[in-house]
Amino acid sequence: MKIIKLVKTKENKYEVLILNIDLTLLCAKETFEDLYTLNFYLQSMQKKFNFDDSLLILHDKFYNTVEILKNNGEIFLE
Repeated sequence: MKIIKLVKTKENKYEVLILNIDLTLLCAKETFEDLYTLNFYLQSMQKKFNFDDSLLILHDKFYNTVEILKNNGEIFLE
């Protein structure tokens, strides 16, 4: 299982960290301007590291909300 921490900033940019289950960093922090490139990046990382189970932590700094989602299969954010 991989852990994906996704932070939506107040400027509507997306910051992504991908961690292993033991909280070791798999990829450097990346920043994206839109959901299209973010989804492409997440799907390519999912294929690169060959993981089906993932835990998504979604933090919206504008609304100050946090969602935790368990995902089995392909990752696609809307």
